[in-house]
Amino acid sequence: MKIDLHTHTRKIKTGDPDTRNIEAKAFSEINQITDVKILAITNHNHFDLTQFEAFRDSVSSHCQIWPGVELDIFEEKKAHLLVIANPKNALEFNKRVDELLSGKNADSFTIDLKETVAAFDDLDCLYVAHYKGKSPSLDDNRIDDLAGMVSNPKRILKEAANSISAGIYISHGHNSIYGSDIQDWSNYVAQSKDLPELRLPVESYDQFCLLLEKDEATINTILNKKIKEAIELRPFNAAELIKIDIYNDINILFGSKGTGKTDILKAISKYY
Repeated sequence: MKIDLHTHTRKIKTGDPDTRNIEAKAFSEINQITDVKILAITNHNHFDLTQFEAFRDSVSSHCQIWPGVELDIFEEKKAHLLVIANPKNALEFNKRVDELLSGKNADSFTIDLKETVAAFDDLDCLYVAHYKGKSPSLDDNRIDDLAGMVSNPKRILKEAANSISAGIYISHGHNSIYGSDIQDWSNYVAQSKDLPELRLPVESYDQFCLLLEKDEATINTILNKKIKEAIELRPFNAAELIKIDIYNDINILFGSKGTGKTDILKAISKYY
């Protein structure tokens, strides 16, 4: 299943293209021919509860829609931060966004990190910051500041410009992801093929958040729903028996050089 935490469904700011506008029927038709099963609507400095509910209901049988907003943050310089709320809190999220943006111009609106956290953190939020090559970005110092303000720093993700950058950040211990930041919905089907793929079937916003925290019970619960076979091998010598689970999916062996990964692979090959 693929995930897209950065989509636009309306032209809000002057620089936004008209091709970001989409209606519920077209949105549903496009979504049904993609593998995107989780999608967050994050329009610039704007949230429309009526549209959110229409889009959510139009794809409810096959895709989760999460409420969000892309805010212009100003901390010495401008940056973009996606704030995505637990869908259970969509009504209150709409109220908070309305309070912040009431009487404000979306083109000129800015908010600092402290005000953002004060406005939204109790709504069980994810924070996805433009990072490095994804401009305009929050630098590491500002992301550290944000981590010190929110109730759960593990809910902060660094949005990369593409899969290669995200992979590099993840390999260095960062929570990173990338989204479509869709400019033209006529291109979404093709663009969706390059979106991140979740190897575990995430059933809810709460479950996704627990996976971000690497909650062992949650991971095991999801894994236990997948098809697997418990096998016994003797890859090293006849007396040394090991038991491993082989999933009907991608299986990965981790280990330092010389610890026996190749021997285990040979034993698996022989077994099958």
